[in-house]
Amino acid sequence: MSTATAPEARASASCAHCGLTVPPGLVRAQETEQFCCAGCRQVYTLVREWGFDQYYRLVHQQQGQLEPARVSGRNFEDFDDPQLQAVASDVLGGDRRRTRLYLEGVHCAACVWLVEKLPAVLAGVDDVRLNYGSAVADVTWRPGQTRLSTIGRALDRLGYTPHVHQASRLQDARRAEDRATLARLGVAAACAMNLTFMSGALYAGDASGMAAQYQLFFRWFSLLVAVPVMTYSARPFFQTALAGLRAGIVHIDLPIAVGLAIGALASAWNVVTGHGPLWFDSLAMLTTALLGARQLQRSAQRAALERADSLRGVAFLEFARRIEGDGPDAVSVEVPLTALTPGDRVEVRCGELVPVDGVVLTGQSSLDNAIITGESVPVPVNAGDLVHAGATNLSARLLVRVDAAGAGTRVGALLALVQEALAQKPALLQRTDALARRFVKTLLAVSVAAVAVAWWQHSLDIGITRVVALLVVSCPCALGLSVPLAMSVSLMRAARSGIFIKNPDAIDRLQHVQMVILDKTGTLTEGHAAVARWHGRDLARDLARALEAQSAHRVARAFQHGARTALHLVRHVDNVEEVAGLGISGRLDGHLVRVGSRAYMDAAGVTPDADCDAAGEAMLADGLSPVFVAMDGHVAGVAGIGDALRPDAYDTVRRLRSRGVHVLIASGDHPGVVARIGAELGLPAADARGGLTPEAKRDLVAGLVSARKGPGSIVMVGDGVNDAAALALADVGVAVQGGMGASIVASDIVLTREGVRPLLDILDGARRLRGVIRRNISFSLIYNICASSLALAGFVGPLLAAVLMPLSSLIVVLSSSFSRTFIRPAGRVATRSVRDPLGA
Repeated sequence: MSTATAPEARASASCAHCGLTVPPGLVRAQETEQFCCAGCRQVYTLVREWGFDQYYRLVHQQQGQLEPARVSGRNFEDFDDPQLQAVASDVLGGDRRRTRLYLEGVHCAACVWLVEKLPAVLAGVDDVRLNYGSAVADVTWRPGQTRLSTIGRALDRLGYTPHVHQASRLQDARRAEDRATLARLGVAAACAMNLTFMSGALYAGDASGMAAQYQLFFRWFSLLVAVPVMTYSARPFFQTALAGLRAGIVHIDLPIAVGLAIGALASAWNVVTGHGPLWFDSLAMLTTALLGARQLQRSAQRAALERADSLRGVAFLEFARRIEGDGPDAVSVEVPLTALTPGDRVEVRCGELVPVDGVVLTGQSSLDNAIITGESVPVPVNAGDLVHAGATNLSARLLVRVDAAGAGTRVGALLALVQEALAQKPALLQRTDALARRFVKTLLAVSVAAVAVAWWQHSLDIGITRVVALLVVSCPCALGLSVPLAMSVSLMRAARSGIFIKNPDAIDRLQHVQMVILDKTGTLTEGHAAVARWHGRDLARDLARALEAQSAHRVARAFQHGARTALHLVRHVDNVEEVAGLGISGRLDGHLVRVGSRAYMDAAGVTPDADCDAAGEAMLADGLSPVFVAMDGHVAGVAGIGDALRPDAYDTVRRLRSRGVHVLIASGDHPGVVARIGAELGLPAADARGGLTPEAKRDLVAGLVSARKGPGSIVMVGDGVNDAAALALADVGVAVQGGMGASIVASDIVLTREGVRPLLDILDGARRLRGVIRRNISFSLIYNICASSLALAGFVGPLLAAVLMPLSSLIVVLSSSFSRTFIRPAGRVATRSVRDPLGA
């Protein structure tokens, strides 16, 4: 490449792996392929070495967009812990094990292809099957030939950091249940078809005449074919009905069980006596329809919950690097958190989460406590300082003494509170179940009276015929399906539109919303630092950005965030030196550049002029962190580092307030920063509260819930562990995209779309869903009243009842399936434009 074209090449360089723009400081002119980060370089090299170039062709064919590869560099030694493997893997025959791993970074079908090629290059791995929707891989491997940690490192090097999936046993139980249900459904359907043919022959014989021996054969053969339907396929209805009676509960399956039992026993008696109608075909079709409807309901519910299962299957923190030995013989060993005890020493490397509550023994760094306290500005830590599990180590290696691990940490205490708050059954389903139970009791009482009246007025056969028709046609299955099926289908639609409703009770509580409490960091704001304001020379800005490209510090990421093009192209970067927690220096194209805090500048003997000093003070007053940029011994600019407001925040807050909703900000960040955000959103100063600890947020929500007036609900919206307790105590908790595991577990609704605009879609979708539920319940009640009256009058027989009852359930299914509840907006949301201070 010639010198004349080098600047243009640097400006247009794209990453060979993900296709994103390569920062100018990382462009290597002597190389053909360029990479935006070390992770992309590693993954690209590995894919080429293993001969999997087809991966990139598949991505191109799908018109996919890759993200920068995130490679943790872990050893995954904790995967080899015998206790962990005993819980997280299944022993198969022939020295084989099966383990389920949740993989980060799975985004397209090409990822599935790449992961499933692992057995071709890693001895001891027999098979890998990756579910694209849940990002959970079933890995079959041989402990005698390879170790699970080796598999973990291989997946990590491909850019898919693995985590042990903790819900494996539950998935096995669900699969076994599905297999049993499908087997029962298959038996019932096969028998129903054969019984229909034999019943047709008997009806035709009654009309045109049939020899007695043939009639006898078809009647007894019908009884024989109906036995597996009643004893195997219909067993769940009898089991649940009997279990409910033992527990003193009138289950919704009781009319079905009674109807099936009476119809089967009466038909069997008619076979033995040689005269009277047979209803085996109707009972078999009824059983088939019921089993099919329930399997549809179960599938819809699980599809809606599949994404949540993958999130819940990943532990918040899984491992720690325990230091074993002293002095020169000390080594770092990865162990599960359950293996730690108070007094142990753990190593926390730069970029890792702190796994325990403890005290720093050695090291000097800064921590991002945003998920614990909501504070968006890093906190410096030194030897003797207390650290909490969940904080992110940003700068340098720390050695921490363990005081508490797992459930004993501050995070563990919050999660315990969350679990207690979530142990509730949805109120809407409770009301529907109570209505169904009252209907069942009334139906049984009417059936007894109907038998007596029909027997007295006509005959026992007519009485049994009417009672079977009444119990079958009036079975409240449609009523029972009206709420859960509508919710299940809506859950699926909501998930497709980026809204995951974990707790259906939230729909009922969203009928009237009185107040919405919004967390700031990661909810109203982007959740990561960026240059929100720049004052100074453009050249200094571009040199600072090129220098910060050499660092992984949070401030360095702030300079890089959002920048796509460079106004000044840097050719040479050398003599880079970084001082942990203070700043970075280096020589760029002959200029000595320093980027850092005021203390860093003072230590270097560089004093800002009055203009830059005033700009820094103004940024500090506005809640921004000033970072100074010096060129050749003179401060040439100052950048205000802050957490940018989400583009849709202003419009969402405005529209919420226009609906009469009281909007309140509750954040752990500095009160001045929170006040500035509140002012930008047009909120009164009293509605922007900062400096709140997780416990203070919890108390605030609890106080508002207990002191409210009127029927309105209190909605809490957040994304971090610090919001978990408040999310659990609010009437409705909403976790926004990017939220940590604790907030996801605590919340009733999880947003997987960016921004806070989906809050409005939640309210609109909940309103539409309540309309669908009211429609389903109204239809079910009207149907049951009309059908019961016709059955009692003798206008509906058992055969017609067996047809009408599934039709009523089918109408409810269609009503729920074709309802437009949660819809992704087609247009773009009106937002406030935000100028990029870096000129991107």
